[in-house]
Amino acid sequence: MISYIKGEVVKKGIDYIILENNNIGYHIMASLSTLNRISENEKVRILTYMHIREDIMALYGFITSDEVELFKKLISVNGIGPKAGLSVLSTYEASTVREIIVREDVVRLTKVPGVGKKTASKIILELKDKLGTIDDEVGEISVISHELTDVVDALSALGFNTLEIKKTLDKMDLRGKSENDIIKEALKNMNRQG
Repeated sequence: MISYIKGEVVKKGIDYIILENNNIGYHIMASLSTLNRISENEKVRILTYMHIREDIMALYGFITSDEVELFKKLISVNGIGPKAGLSVLSTYEASTVREIIVREDVVRLTKVPGVGKKTASKIILELKDKLGTIDDEVGEISVISHELTDVVDALSALGFNTLEIKKTLDKMDLRGKSENDIIKEALKNMNRQG
């Protein structure tokens, strides 16, 4: 199987990239968080998962090992195919998906297009033990109140991990500020750190 491909992104679509390596263009389905971290004409290393059925052969690609490992776990759930797995990882960052599953948060998981309450419950039931206990990252983020969930999701979608978001929000005075104001201020602070 193909573990990863290094090459140049010659095209970036809504849910895929075409990655050129040795004059071969690989069509790779990708999550939104992966797509947000790469741009056309950039040389990248994409971790891949090859899905083979009798009528289809497709490559799925991810920028982080955490994402590809979580994708494999998601599609191991009976009834969850690669399309649904990609949809989950396009809606939330990998660390947020882990948090949702460990916390058994069915409501947040049903916000994923194509995932109903029954499917969300099934994912949680089958994966919560496979993901272990709440790890350091999820433990760190758990202190953030539920009112800031949308703020965390917005910043995660922009490519920041939950640990850096938590550290940034901890240093800010959030009283009386709208979600948009909090996001803008957090972005300024995180860009300064980077």
